[in-house]
Amino acid sequence: MSRLDQKKVIEDCTLQGELSRVNTLKGYLISDFIRQTHAERAREIIDKGEILGGKKNNRIFYRNEDLTVEFANICHSHNEDAARLLDMDKDHLCAPDTYACLPLVGVLLRLADILDFDGKRTPSILFSHLYVRHPVSVKEWQKHRAVGPSQITPEIIQFSAKCGHPAIEASIHEFCDIIDHELSVCNNILTSLNAFNNSHGREIFLRFPFKVDRTKIETQKDIYDKPIYIYRATKFTLSKSQVIDLLMGTQLYGNPEVALRELLQNSIDACLLRQALESKWDNPYKPEISVKYYTEEGKDVLEVIDNGTGMDQDIIDNYYTQVGSSFYTSTDFNNLKIDSNTDMVPSSRFGIGILSCFMVADTMIVDTMKIYAPQKSSDAINMTVEGQDSIFLIKPGERQQVGTSTKLILRKHKNPWQKMSEVEFIKSVETVIPNPPFQINIKTPNQSKIRNENSFKEVLPVSLKDHSWADNENIKLVEIKFGNRSVGIVGTAIMAILESKGMPADIIEIHSKNVEIDMETYSLSKKLENSGDKIVQSSTSITIDELGKIKTSSATTWLAQSKSQISLHGIEVPSDLFPPSWKVKKNQVKLAWPFPLILIVDVCGNRDLDLNSARTEILIGDKWSSFEEELACLIFSSINNSVSAEYWDELMKITNVSNSEDFIRGLKRVSNKVIL
Repeated sequence: MSRLDQKKVIEDCTLQGELSRVNTLKGYLISDFIRQTHAERAREIIDKGEILGGKKNNRIFYRNEDLTVEFANICHSHNEDAARLLDMDKDHLCAPDTYACLPLVGVLLRLADILDFDGKRTPSILFSHLYVRHPVSVKEWQKHRAVGPSQITPEIIQFSAKCGHPAIEASIHEFCDIIDHELSVCNNILTSLNAFNNSHGREIFLRFPFKVDRTKIETQKDIYDKPIYIYRATKFTLSKSQVIDLLMGTQLYGNPEVALRELLQNSIDACLLRQALESKWDNPYKPEISVKYYTEEGKDVLEVIDNGTGMDQDIIDNYYTQVGSSFYTSTDFNNLKIDSNTDMVPSSRFGIGILSCFMVADTMIVDTMKIYAPQKSSDAINMTVEGQDSIFLIKPGERQQVGTSTKLILRKHKNPWQKMSEVEFIKSVETVIPNPPFQINIKTPNQSKIRNENSFKEVLPVSLKDHSWADNENIKLVEIKFGNRSVGIVGTAIMAILESKGMPADIIEIHSKNVEIDMETYSLSKKLENSGDKIVQSSTSITIDELGKIKTSSATTWLAQSKSQISLHGIEVPSDLFPPSWKVKKNQVKLAWPFPLILIVDVCGNRDLDLNSARTEILIGDKWSSFEEELACLIFSSINNSVSAEYWDELMKITNVSNSEDFIRGLKRVSNKVIL
């Protein structure tokens, strides 16, 4: 769990008045932060000369030997991989006939620290129990850890504890696993040091136990000498294959074209982040993405290339390969945002999107190089992944510039672009990214097209018109443009307003003269009525069957039925904002306005919306409420400025049919009229 998640838990507990738990959680966060950063801080303290004793001009001396650098490196190695110790001098001359084995000092520092086993070293399993309804308190944890002595000798390392809760017992075993790993690594280092000493004629042989003796870690017993609980390290686990099927199957993603969208949004986020970093460093930078579709060795290939921040092995290990762990919801990203003073809202947020690539491809090849600082980057990495269960083949890459390219070797029978012409493929990419924040190059063997931040102006609402939007003398079509990026909403719309005698109307009833046929009188009528997302036309007419018999019949036609096209930070959200009631899912949004609309809109800037995991639906929440209110204000401000006061007053009389409170709030900002 990232510190951002823990911050939210603390805020929730504070609102609920659970101050004791808040203090506990804060204590653990502080301890965890100190543990993660103390090695680097030790180096800074040494550099500033703030350490006590042995100081001469802010340097650390033993006799006449300056050991400042060695001392700083030993302290810093504490938070590095233990193998780093073998790079240090095994025979550092400190004085005549006095030598220091720096790796051994580092080993002792590591083991001394990790064997200091107390309540402040709470493993994750116990930490999670601090959030549940009946938390295991730190006090109880420390109490049970204090029961029984601990024994640490060259022959045995043994902890004793009588545990009153399975979370405590599991936590002790979990931490013992960590100690076992450290003992194994340190013993390997000692093997190297023993061989070194032997080669120098020194009869020095060092060793530590390889594992913690856990025989004294027990479950508490009652007065009848029976365990108070049955200890099993039982908890929920995930079936990898079934979870992958869920993530990649119709339950979540459904449409295989989602793979392209996921790759594009990852690239856009990487470019926007690099743009913020380069701006902070006062470096020129032009973000750019290329989407290529071509044939290679008889197989179709989809490739997305960007010059964004790129990845290093740490990003790959901790985020890229971790299903459900998104870099853009992590503390690492949050720290970068603060450091670069950017307010970017990332599109990638769930950490599961890359799996969608295996809906269309069996092989994925990634070339990447991460930027660290001006003129400083990681080594290039090349990864080949042959299916979601594949072990990654990782080797040095040949990429010369910072960024990432992802190449999908597409399946022959599950390639959604296989039957498309080159023009159709380019159009499908344009649909996915209607409003890119910078240039995107789309290339096929014989076609190419560039989309950029100006391309959205070419996407007009008329493109969504169908037969229901045919000209009608009683329907006025009003085109509205809104391009205020400062409020995070840009786009265009066409609103259909029902009119009678040039003024807005909710219902128009048209009666014709009676018609007399064969001594019978027939009445013909027609009615037009606003129905929220459409205008309904009802009419009666006369028909004659093949036998010459005259009958009246009723017909209902839908006019100006609402349609939408919405994108979030330039990337399509394939969701209809006007779904029929029977199609609306729980927590799915729906625009319930009193007038039909054709709406093309991009949510941009600092504004955001909550999406489901597949990014196919917008979810109800505060972000949606704010968006709908602002959208209503933008659209009706434009209408208010283009009609007479009398027309506006009549229009306001029919707005109370809306059930949307967000719509009403936006409308009130435009008009001083009280909306009932």
